[in-house]
Amino acid sequence: MRPPLPDGVPGTPVFVAHRGASDRALENSLSAFSLAAADGADMIEFDVRLTSDGVPVIFHDERTGRTAKTNLEVAGTTAARLRTVILKNGEPIPALVEVLDLVRGRIPLNVESKVPGGVAAAAKALAETRYRGAILLSSGFREECVAARALLPGLPCGLVTRRPSVSDLAFCLRHGLSSIHPDHRFLTVLRVRKILSAGIPFLPYTVDDPGVCFRLIDAGAAGVFSNRAQSLRESWHARKRLS
Repeated sequence: MRPPLPDGVPGTPVFVAHRGASDRALENSLSAFSLAAADGADMIEFDVRLTSDGVPVIFHDERTGRTAKTNLEVAGTTAARLRTVILKNGEPIPALVEVLDLVRGRIPLNVESKVPGGVAAAAKALAETRYRGAILLSSGFREECVAARALLPGLPCGLVTRRPSVSDLAFCLRHGLSSIHPDHRFLTVLRVRKILSAGIPFLPYTVDDPGVCFRLIDAGAAGVFSNRAQSLRESWHARKRLS
């Protein structure tokens, strides 16, 4: 049984705020998530990694140097030490529970596990906080997607992939995944046809150009991940009013 994606407006594509409102605030920061929530985003996506003591934190890269003032390996650093690392916008690196507390179910969340064990840690955080908001789990690790279906069978899960292969589609169907998230740069006409034939909703990443976005949606995409999600959503609605 494939759980449905978080509810949206029927017939309307989902514009997912990639790492929050990352066109106006530092990616994966509380400021970026606050802005996206204030926008009334369709969905907010963020990346989960684990500290050396197993605490789920929000960070994309293996090391902190690109977006923080200190360069440490996330997996090799305790949660307490990582808490002292300051992002380049002056904020601390957020823990998953902080983001759950910030959003409080107002906006659907896409929790992407970047490491083995990330889904299990997210499931524990969701249970301990008694979070009741809409959640889409996802990962580029097939084992994490299998864990998601086992631990949280009622929640949808998507497979993140670069090029959506026949094997990827078969995996999604076999394990009841709700979506597939391919890199838009590798979506050929043939690949899109195969995804549509499989009946799996697809949400390409990371799409910031309106023209590319509209072509993908017209081709059948259920939505897109974007650093400019709010701007694309406004452009899409303006386009619909003129059509």
